[in-house]
Amino acid sequence: MLRKIWYFSIALMISLGAVTAQAQPQQGQEESAGAIGAAGRAVTAQAQPQQGQGQGRGMGMGMGGNQPQDMRTIHTLFDEHKKITRTIKPLANGVETVTESDDPRVKALLVEHSWAMKKRLENRQPIRQWDPLFAELFKHADKIKMELTNTPKGVKVVETSTDAYVVKLIQAHAEGVSEFVREGVSVMHKEHPLPGEKKEEGAFIGKGDGIESCPVTGEPVNKDIKFGFYGRTVYFCCESCRDAAKKNPERYLKP
Repeated sequence: MLRKIWYFSIALMISLGAVTAQAQPQQGQEESAGAIGAAGRAVTAQAQPQQGQGQGRGMGMGMGGNQPQDMRTIHTLFDEHKKITRTIKPLANGVETVTESDDPRVKALLVEHSWAMKKRLENRQPIRQWDPLFAELFKHADKIKMELTNTPKGVKVVETSTDAYVVKLIQAHAEGVSEFVREGVSVMHKEHPLPGEKKEEGAFIGKGDGIESCPVTGEPVNKDIKFGFYGRTVYFCCESCRDAAKKNPERYLKP
């Protein structure tokens, strides 16, 4: 009797092991399914991103977004702006832009950033909330249709709206991004007025306390990036923000 019970136990263990092995995904399947699921939820464009582009760091963001990675990508694109070309084609109801680079690494970042921004727009996850134009654009995100198509060297974006005011926002934003491409880091912290409005030059535009939030952008600080102003240590999110504050401290900091 004991021998029969022992044989039955061994058979049961072998059977359970086989079931577990069948249920467990093969290496790489679970990650691929996650990336495909994220892309399927976020993409309603004409073409999906190429393998490995826009799915990991960009497409895989949750509702809270992947802010630190987004900012690193944006900062890198500012640094590499001379390697980027961009054209704008105004449309009656929006704009068509083509942004490309001969550098494969920069091209990959352009694609990643574009698809990540599409997802942010769909999920109402704004960036540059301190910039009036960007804040207003995300405020009207539900009125914007954004279509992305990967090109051999980058990405084509078509943004349209049936709302005349939102069309002006889309076109102003496209011009602002083109300025980023032309000028690079020197205009990274520039505020963009709303269509029809004029920006007051030299006004105080500080966004954070310099302790937990960057005084230039309002983003979380990096405690390794700091400088002394007005007898106190001020922390920044990146080196370019620190340099901007060093150049014009009165615009970002109060004594």
